[in-house]
Amino acid sequence: MLLKRLADTLPAELASLIPELDSAGIKTTESLIFSSPSTIFSLVPILSNIQLEYLISTCVRLTGPDCISGDAYEEVEGSWQRFGIDSLDELLKGWDGVGVIELAGPRKVGKSLLALHASLRILASDPEAICTWIDTEGSFSPERAKMILEEWHIDEPNSVLERMVVINAFKLEDMFETISQLKNSIDDPDARETRILVVDTIFTHFKDLLSATSAQGHADLITLMEEIAEITYSRGMVSFIINSTASSFPTNPQSSFNKMDIKPALGASFTFTTDMTLLIQETGRVFGLIDAEEKERIRSKPGLRGLVEVIRSRMSGTGAWTVFETDGIRMFDVTPPHEVDERTTRISEGLPTGPYRPKIGSLAQTLIP
Repeated sequence: MLLKRLADTLPAELASLIPELDSAGIKTTESLIFSSPSTIFSLVPILSNIQLEYLISTCVRLTGPDCISGDAYEEVEGSWQRFGIDSLDELLKGWDGVGVIELAGPRKVGKSLLALHASLRILASDPEAICTWIDTEGSFSPERAKMILEEWHIDEPNSVLERMVVINAFKLEDMFETISQLKNSIDDPDARETRILVVDTIFTHFKDLLSATSAQGHADLITLMEEIAEITYSRGMVSFIINSTASSFPTNPQSSFNKMDIKPALGASFTFTTDMTLLIQETGRVFGLIDAEEKERIRSKPGLRGLVEVIRSRMSGTGAWTVFETDGIRMFDVTPPHEVDERTTRISEGLPTGPYRPKIGSLAQTLIP
């Protein structure tokens, strides 16, 4: 929590110290609690030991989580409506629809598109639902959202788009302020509920803040994710946190593929703040060594094929993966050929057969939309 939000609850002589702490780079309660006293005194010499102890005890009291007895806990039903790709939805089978999911991958592999499809499905199925989309790069496209709804033959796409609340958060403080407003709206009985939260992307604000010489960036990251988790679980929401990747040369030990040489960015401190991590990569970079046609697919053919792999999960097993294809608007399920002779079955039903699909061959031959 930002320290300036506590100013009204502090005595005047302590509240006047908040700007001093802020200018010294101690902006959050976590930074104050976990920084060593010697570091704080060197940055803010006018702060006394008694004042520091009182500030820390106040921060712990106001920001500590409320406890609840297990027999008094009420299960919250989620509003999850799937991605719309059968094989991808199978990876989340058994999930109750409440939790924080990380979508990690390099640029232009379909991370935002997956989150957008999931968000629009919830909005289309629940006329009272709200999606809060925190855009840190100004990349959200309402035109693409409308094209997706029109592709689904939604009668009134504008009524769905009106409930897609896009908030530009070009500064870290803007993101904290948005999350704070979401928390405060819980007490408003007339407000329509946010059922899905998307942060696109969290990497923007933290890529330069995490270092081995300062704890402030790590504290800000954990604070933000804890507040997102609190909102998510208390409201029965689903939150998508879109993240970038870092190099994991020569291979990512959490992946089932030895050619997967990337891992989610932001380090180990971020890893355990989400319930599931889906790592997304272009299929050509994973299968290209043994499938030359797939390696050149993204340049020679329209559309993108993305590999989605569960590399960490509290809700399901890890190691499962699937492939999807997209033209930027629609998403197609890419499935392996049937064990039974597919052509014979379709001929007997009077249906067109299409090209023959062998069980063994290149990805282009064996996996088609």
